[in-house]
Amino acid sequence: MKTVSTVLLFILCAAAVFAGAGEVSAAARTGYIFDIKGTAELRSAEGKTIALKRSEHILYAVREGDRISVQKGRVVVASLKEGKGFEIGDNSEGLAKPGRIVAVRGKVSELTGLHTPGSATPGSMGGFVVRGVRPCIRAISPVSTTILDPAPILSWENRCPGDRKVTVKIISGDTVVYSAESEGSSLKVPDKVLAFGNEYRWIVDSGKVNNVSGGVFSLPSEAEAQEFSRKIAAFRERKEDLSFRLSCVFFLVDNNLNDMARAEIKTLKADFPDNENLRKMEEGIR
Repeated sequence: MKTVSTVLLFILCAAAVFAGAGEVSAAARTGYIFDIKGTAELRSAEGKTIALKRSEHILYAVREGDRISVQKGRVVVASLKEGKGFEIGDNSEGLAKPGRIVAVRGKVSELTGLHTPGSATPGSMGGFVVRGVRPCIRAISPVSTTILDPAPILSWENRCPGDRKVTVKIISGDTVVYSAESEGSSLKVPDKVLAFGNEYRWIVDSGKVNNVSGGVFSLPSEAEAQEFSRKIAAFRERKEDLSFRLSCVFFLVDNNLNDMARAEIKTLKADFPDNENLRKMEEGIR
């Protein structure tokens, strides 16, 4: 019992540290573009100019020193540091500062009602959803996690009325590497689209105003994926021992394998439905 208690305490302490670790990694970025309407462009701090398009640049990373100008319409940037949204309106230009967008010309307004990117893990944006008055779409998996399968299944919840069709995009850097339409609630990524050792963003767009959701996931190197699989298998061989089940969860969380960790915690909660510590740990990696 002493060993089990020690392991559980260690896991909970690690989860608390893990949950706050992402703030450091987000420092170089002001935030991400959450909406684009009309005519707008982004001029990077290095001088590169991009004509912003809603179909391509939702979730585009905005870095300190970048300038966004809008002729007609608006661009919304969600701040990672401040947890706020900033809207650049008609005939306006905004400059990206640490955690905020300031007006260079025209008007930049602070927005409420956005659920801004989380910071569950280093290098990860976490899960996000642009919320309208009645949000109707939510990314489920993979969100804020490392995965081991280079052909994963993307899943979401769609409660939007009317047409069930959604557009799904996977983005690497500034490039859309995969795009498809679906009328279901999940989509399997084909083989050879994703590569080990890369980080990806994905979005699911219902086509309705302010209902775009998605997340970030990464693939370790192929060698790391094999080693992770070996260690997970070793833990599961001793799954009758609670300390090894808990140690497996800790290993998953420590290596950002959050989706797998959530699944393991779910089984533990089924076995120990009155355990508040499991609930708290699950909340810590959401």
